Amino acid sequence: MADPTGESSAGLVSDVANYLPTDQVWIELRKYETRQWIEVGSVEIPDLWATAEAQAGDELLPGTTAFTIRGTRHREGVWEGEDVASQHGVAFTVFIVCAPTYPECHLLRLSKLDDPLE
Repeated sequence: MADPTGESSAGLVSDVANYLPTDQVWIELRKYETRQWIEVGSVEIPDLWATAEAQAGDELLPGTTAFTIRGTRHREGVWEGEDVASQHGVAFTVFIVCAPTYPECHLLRLSKLDDPLE
């Protein structure tokens, strides 16, 4: 779920759009029966999060935190009639707010792919 206040919604929509192929690319990928998924290897609070919290002061809602996710992106499809597959490491950071501000966690923002908060 996204930020219920809507304050972060425009930024989150932009963040998600940066992860997804354009409509034209989706059309092209269909020809190759492309499938893609991420196998999560680790989820950790970044070392720099404590610094970010200190710098933000009271601007962050209680229960706001960041998690850096590292894993492997798998891609499979068909190229010139042959099954093909590739995999490579990926990393990104999700910024969320949970209790005590909200009873459920809400996604605020995503870092750029492969540019996580360390």
